[in-house]
Amino acid sequence: MTAPRTAAPAALACLALTLAASGCTPGEQLVPEKGAIVLATGSDLSSSGVRQDLIHDWERRTGRTVRIVKLPDTADGQRSQLLAAGQSGNGGYDVLNLDVAWTAEFAEAGVIRPWATALNGDFLDSVAKTVEYGGKVWGVPFNTDAGLLYYRKDILRAYGHGAPSNWGELKDVATEVAQDYNRESARDAATGHKKRRPRMYGMVAQLRPYEGLTVNTLESAWVNGGDPDATSFTKGEQVGALQQGIADLKLRLDSIMPHEATTMDETESRRWFADGRALFMRNWPVEYASVAEKLTPGEQFDVTQLPARPSDGKRMSVLGGQNLALAAGTTRPAGARSLIEALTGPGSERCLLERGFAATRDSAYREAATAPHCPLPPDDAEHGEHGAAGRPEPRPDPRTLHAALMAAAPRPRSAHYQTFSKVVQIGVSAYLNGVGGTAIADRLAREADDALGGRGEQRTRRPVRRGRRRQPATIR
Repeated sequence: MTAPRTAAPAALACLALTLAASGCTPGEQLVPEKGAIVLATGSDLSSSGVRQDLIHDWERRTGRTVRIVKLPDTADGQRSQLLAAGQSGNGGYDVLNLDVAWTAEFAEAGVIRPWATALNGDFLDSVAKTVEYGGKVWGVPFNTDAGLLYYRKDILRAYGHGAPSNWGELKDVATEVAQDYNRESARDAATGHKKRRPRMYGMVAQLRPYEGLTVNTLESAWVNGGDPDATSFTKGEQVGALQQGIADLKLRLDSIMPHEATTMDETESRRWFADGRALFMRNWPVEYASVAEKLTPGEQFDVTQLPARPSDGKRMSVLGGQNLALAAGTTRPAGARSLIEALTGPGSERCLLERGFAATRDSAYREAATAPHCPLPPDDAEHGEHGAAGRPEPRPDPRTLHAALMAAAPRPRSAHYQTFSKVVQIGVSAYLNGVGGTAIADRLAREADDALGGRGEQRTRRPVRRGRRRQPATIR
């Protein structure tokens, strides 16, 4: 990395900005910033890739350096480490790369500080919501995601079908085509014309009890009349949406999916699809390049938006992605803010889109002639986040991705979202595996409301024994 210049320009920049605009406190304004900007992230930005290239570009232009702290591989591990470090004041972080579902919790915990200025109108409206909480903005969208429907274009065409328009049509087409395909495969193998192919299922998705199951559950609930902005599953139009949503998941599992879907995450479901064992797949855009690489030459696939709900034709997806936020304890706020602004600017977002990420700004999706210019030199542009030099990775059609993002919505914005997600995972997993029947679905709606309101956490506390005085619990 480039050797750091004197910290004086950064200090002068902080002094020149107002308190509201810079995020600097009066004490910070009087002290020149020293040292590297410490970026804590769950993704490995220390290797080659467009995000690391953008960081290097900022270092070259500013003379500052960035030190990347790699967090644990699991989302739970990342979240726990960042919360513990932020609340203890011992993290030493300046910039946090956060999952979009963590904004409310980290804001409530005092681990991040408000961004202090409104976001530019160029950010997609749906994506901008992921950094909003309690009437304030708590970061800047870095890269985003929306669920897509992957489908075997060649097989559907061979049996006279295209991409389904709604979930009912998907189930019917998946049932018909998978049965015909498997029957033909068995007949060819019996006559010796062709080697028997793997059994084809209608669909795969992420139904293992982890965050992926929560995402699939929310999408199914929204399709059944749920409102992404609602704060309750037991009031108004929300009544019955969650119950019907998980009933639909169960129906798809029992009719067109392998039971192994209850153990699948993004990677495992992608393997089944790429191996020719599933006609459809719900997954994120990030898996596109891996599918393209693994499919046998001559086999074709494509992606489209998730199927629409029959009531109004609306297509809905849960938003994924990451946001950049200022650590509450940063001692380098001017440099941290400058880095975030650079990584999320129009040109940088165009770079991210060109290298396989879903960009957060509307301008990034314009036609090339009118889109912002990616500031990276051609040499850097020749390799994607995981691709080889000179061979850009395949990626979804930007128009399809843009449409999916415009129709997507954030997960419930609650400081207790993690508790809510765990409640959903446990309840839905039990229902899908046939333990407890429909009573689980009815109880889950009430428990989900309790969790979002912070009441679900009380059930995990140990009861107070009679005759003994209980000491106040330590907040961790």
